[in-house]
Amino acid sequence: MADPAQTHYLYRTPYGPVTIGATRRAVTAVVLGEAALPGPCRPTDLTNRCATELMEYLAGKRRAFSVPVAPAGTDFQQRVWRALRAIPYGQTRTAADIAAAIGSPASYRLVGAAVRANPAAVLVPCHRVVGAGGRTPGAGRAARMREACLKLERRALAAE
Repeated sequence: MADPAQTHYLYRTPYGPVTIGATRRAVTAVVLGEAALPGPCRPTDLTNRCATELMEYLAGKRRAFSVPVAPAGTDFQQRVWRALRAIPYGQTRTAADIAAAIGSPASYRLVGAAVRANPAAVLVPCHRVVGAGGRTPGAGRAARMREACLKLERRALAAE
């Protein structure tokens, strides 16, 4: 049974719909597209604040998020996601870079799996993880969104 404090709501962005899930204290998920997340489908102050920050980011007016983020995951995933949040705006790393940063250099494949399992897209910037050749991994809508986020960040840095 879902935590009664959990809610989710679908928001429209210039890049398509985004479903934001949250408890009373933190954002737990940002899913590209429509998703059935735990709890009732209703906006809260926190999901609205997160949506506003996402829209500011997508408009090039925000580089960091202030909403509290608490995605559920294993200890290893949490370590990877903390490392992702430490990647500076507009920069990229490979899974091997992240594996080394968390002290597990041989675990780059597990790092890749943790990146793909990231439930809080954009807030936990998995879009800053690229393949060994520097290309955005994957295909489809999620890959296009990751590429768009990287281009947005690079344009903002170039404009300085």
